[in-house]
Amino acid sequence: MSRMFVTSIGCIASFMAACASHDANNEDNAGQVSLAVATAPSDVQCVVIQATGSGRTVTRPISVTPGQAITTTVSGLPMGSVSIGALAYPTACSAVTASSVPNWQSDPITQTISLTKGTTVALNLVLRPSASITASIDWQDDNVGGSSSVGGASSAGGTTSTGGTSSTGGTTGSGVTVQLSQSAQTIQGFGISDTWSTAAFSTTVADALFTTTGSGIGLSILRVGMSDSGTFYNSFESTNISAVKSRVTGAKIIGSVWSPPANCKSNNNVNDGGHLLTSCYDSWSSTIANFAKNNGLYAMSLQNEPDFASCGAADPCNGNYPSTLYNANELVAFVKIAGPKLQTLGVKVIGPETSQWNHAWSNVSAGPDVLGKNSSDPLACGFPPNNSACSTGSGYDYGHYLAKDAAAWAAFDIFGTHEYYSQVATAWPSDVTAAKKEVWMTEMSGIKWWAEQGPSSDINNGVAVAGWIHSALVDGEASAWVWWWYQALGTDDNEGLILKSGTDTKRHYTLGNYSKFVRPGYSRVAVTGNGSSDLLLSAYKGTDGTVVVVAINKGAAALTVPISIAGGATTPTSMTPWVTSAADNLASKTAVPVSGGSFAAALGSMTVTTFVGK
Repeated sequence: MSRMFVTSIGCIASFMAACASHDANNEDNAGQVSLAVATAPSDVQCVVIQATGSGRTVTRPISVTPGQAITTTVSGLPMGSVSIGALAYPTACSAVTASSVPNWQSDPITQTISLTKGTTVALNLVLRPSASITASIDWQDDNVGGSSSVGGASSAGGTTSTGGTSSTGGTTGSGVTVQLSQSAQTIQGFGISDTWSTAAFSTTVADALFTTTGSGIGLSILRVGMSDSGTFYNSFESTNISAVKSRVTGAKIIGSVWSPPANCKSNNNVNDGGHLLTSCYDSWSSTIANFAKNNGLYAMSLQNEPDFASCGAADPCNGNYPSTLYNANELVAFVKIAGPKLQTLGVKVIGPETSQWNHAWSNVSAGPDVLGKNSSDPLACGFPPNNSACSTGSGYDYGHYLAKDAAAWAAFDIFGTHEYYSQVATAWPSDVTAAKKEVWMTEMSGIKWWAEQGPSSDINNGVAVAGWIHSALVDGEASAWVWWWYQALGTDDNEGLILKSGTDTKRHYTLGNYSKFVRPGYSRVAVTGNGSSDLLLSAYKGTDGTVVVVAINKGAAALTVPISIAGGATTPTSMTPWVTSAADNLASKTAVPVSGGSFAAALGSMTVTTFVGK
């Protein structure tokens, strides 16, 4: 795939639809580009223009006819000093997905130009691997009702210093409203995995993870691993399970499988992929069911990451360990055998539990990573997908194939996935007509070769991880979100909530900004009117009238955001902020009064703040 470079990206989940609606609220202090390219390269069907400036990033797709001139106007872009560029795709814009978008920050080519009303600028769009093309652009103000100066008055009635370079920040006139009457998914909880951990949780660690008192972050889910012999990987697992259950009323213990025995696999090895032999479908499914029954599990996955095969130490791989491949057709067949055995025992069935959320609903694989390499593609669908066999069930796209087989769809209960590589959720597709299932994100962390690989413990990483959670809950409508390890093992990276050295991290607490306050049984509710690309907002309500708002300020400027609470039987009288920042770890601050159904949310730069009221 040919590609062009842009410095960074602000919205890539559900790419074409989400970006358009996200940017629609950012028209104040906006401009437009008249873009002209004499001849589009023969392999380009879509050009995505992106501009970063004035504290926000705007993305615009342009459909292109290969070999013909490009003449179009791109509106709603930021004014002032702007980093601008583009990506080129050999597919239609409608086919561009979140996983098509690379980690541009790893590619240090930027173009920063000063764009003001009436200025004409030559923009060099670097098309790789083809030659550069030079476009002529004419910048004109298309401001909607407000001043065109950066940081000036906006038509929304507030100061547009949102996310700007000024450290003093400003007030957004965003008209943000928490809509308590507009409910989405029910939250089942947040959790952590302990597969292959070296020791049982100490009392201190168990309290820190599974209680809400003191500095506890209130996790309520423990994910355990089943070995190829049908037993726990960890000899101390029963101790961990008891520790969790003694601290969490209604704790959910869920399991997953990494590999069947070697003699049941096509590669005769528990490591490095290989497919489950059809001759073992019945015996292996019975082993899984017995494991779940004997250990009293709430739910059981039939395979951890059926789209991934461990493959050594070279990028994009990171070790040789138990893994098993299923293509979509194989997983459909196995689910129909294994699922009913677990359901008969009262155990919920999780599937497909892909490593890449995009693989749950497509054959598109993520990439490139920080060294410019694509993710592993063990089913050889291609970048972009070009293997015809993958379009008939020999690839990924597990969700679509499960959904169109009624027996398979009925044989599992929870739509499980991971969030690796693209690091964003994929929205439930509109073309799936089968009854929607509860979505659980059952494993995520920073991993080697990819953005946020670490080792790092700073607030930048903490804010990034909070963004992952936000994407899963809001874009992916996940009911559960589960971290990988408590402490990194083996590779010195960000796979642990704390570092391999034992150093605590900010991500530990930004996870807590959700898990400590968004409790099992709460419902996510809609948040409307957010016009800032630096601000991520989500809200939740409890059956007892508790209202929770989680605000992520990714910008370099502090913000004050007026937030209204509407649609509830009652409105909280105050909202208490809990802040994670460079200086604070889930620190409780002075309660903010709610007056006339509204409160002022003060958000420091690069912070995650949870407001709680009842």
